[in-house]
Amino acid sequence: MKTIQKPTFIDFFGLILLSAIWGSSFIAMVYALNEYDPLTIAFGRVTFAAAFLLLFVYLKKQSFPRDIKTLTILFFVGILNNSIPFYLISWGQQYISPSTASIMLAVGPFITLILSHFITQDEKFTFLKLIGVILGFMGVFILLGEDLINQRHDSLYGELAMLCATIGYISSGLLLRKVSHIPTLICSTSMLIVSSISLLPFILLAPLTNLEISSFYFLPIIYLAIFPTAIASLIRVRMVQKVGVQFMSQVAYLIPIFAIIWAWVFFSDLPKQTAWIALVLVLLGLFIKKLEK
Repeated sequence: MKTIQKPTFIDFFGLILLSAIWGSSFIAMVYALNEYDPLTIAFGRVTFAAAFLLLFVYLKKQSFPRDIKTLTILFFVGILNNSIPFYLISWGQQYISPSTASIMLAVGPFITLILSHFITQDEKFTFLKLIGVILGFMGVFILLGEDLINQRHDSLYGELAMLCATIGYISSGLLLRKVSHIPTLICSTSMLIVSSISLLPFILLAPLTNLEISSFYFLPIIYLAIFPTAIASLIRVRMVQKVGVQFMSQVAYLIPIFAIIWAWVFFSDLPKQTAWIALVLVLLGLFIKKLEK
């Protein structure tokens, strides 16, 4: 495992770019859900993304790893980073707004902090980071608590699905540190191939639906595959391998901002009051966590 490096200007630019791309994915998901079920969206997203990246693997004449250890890690990364989260996000967004979904994913840095403290050697826990964690989870509890008190079970389940997706992302990020010797393109492509294969049996067993590729609502799936999945995966893998999981996880506090902007642009939709309070607590927690270097 390589030791992480100090972030450069390019790395900070990568965070902003990823935030804008991933923030837009919640908007594309809203359109796709008008026509397709969550499983179809998740499968289409990873399959087209894998095909897109395979083209570049062929053009660059790169080869895939063959040792069992590396293949095993890539298998679990594909499941935790793509298969499970993509389905959970698609399913959860049936019941919650893009803004709420993105805020739930913003809890990622706090989960990362806890896990990386015990798993890695160079990303440890501190007192100020503990305060940040407490504030961040308070924001999440505000979102969950309102739906629990008001017995809005569908919204609560949607938020919990986002939380589980976040845990999958974080777990896969920690595993990616163990395959930092693999080229970014090969790593991302392998993850997406695994994800596509793992979702295929569920697609074959699911009831047949009217899949119209010519439909307007199929375009968001293509967008999700190429930009928030294929291209974003290349950027994410490179950054995790270079600057570490904790730095990469900071993208989560920028995603809600972009998601709110995109939701306002496309749907004239702004978050409810409790969502704003939750967002402020999450951002404050992240700010405090970063005060201690």
